[in-house]
Amino acid sequence: MELAAQRLIVRQGTIGWMVYDRERKGPALLRNGNWAEKLSREEAERIKCLLANQVS
Repeated sequence: MELAAQRLIVRQGTIGWMVYDRERKGPALLRNGNWAEKLSREEAERIKCLLANQVS
């Protein structure tokens, strides 16, 4: 999970917060095909944790 935690960061986007994927150099892609952007900070933190657990 440590590598996934380094790969994914929560940062402020143009509109709201996003989960940024350092490997993709853009918003993280969710399983449902949506981008992890335009979120509240709490939603972004929760999604980051979920994605980090999936990757590890």
